[in-house]
Amino acid sequence: MGVGPVVRRALGRHERLISEAYRHLFVDLDEFVASIRACVSAPATILEIGCGDGLVTQRLAHAFPASTVAGIDICAQPGRLYRGASHRVRFLRTTAEDLMAAENVRYQLVIVADVLHHVPYGEWPRFLSSTSTLIAPGGTLILKDWVRQPTPAYWMGYLSDRFVTGDRIRYPEEDELRSLAQNSFGADAIRSEFRVRPWRSNLALVISPPL
Repeated sequence: MGVGPVVRRALGRHERLISEAYRHLFVDLDEFVASIRACVSAPATILEIGCGDGLVTQRLAHAFPASTVAGIDICAQPGRLYRGASHRVRFLRTTAEDLMAAENVRYQLVIVADVLHHVPYGEWPRFLSSTSTLIAPGGTLILKDWVRQPTPAYWMGYLSDRFVTGDRIRYPEEDELRSLAQNSFGADAIRSEFRVRPWRSNLALVISPPL
């Protein structure tokens, strides 16, 4: 187990502020969501898989004020740092597979951000296969991860993630992430891609599975 839960308890009421500052060292969440907003117009339904504490979910709800938003995670309290509208945002402690089995609902926009490297490597294809079942026809998937690069920033991210979460993480190579997406969603499924500041290790693929 990593030190993350212990540190969060120690931070108390300052947890949200420090969590935002810590995350900003590695990825600009505002820029990330703004880039998503530039890729899709007005999805009626949004799903964030691996929503964690809800900091990205909150930005999504603000960027898409007419959308209903769901965040799912297997952590103890998904969305516990979320602050915002509650009438169109919900959080569930579940997996993508279990959500599909329970509700059989598809979403026009699905986001999987910095989740894949926490999934055991051998389960990556199955994880993305379950993700694909939740994308509505004509919908969009944003698949973002911290990709391997021979840079101090990459290793700083790796050591931080490994130490904080305690997970046996494995980050994908750039081409590996693209190939995985093509194998999972179709050879021509990657519509575009973008980077997110402050580091080029933040690579996001914009995926439109074929109808």
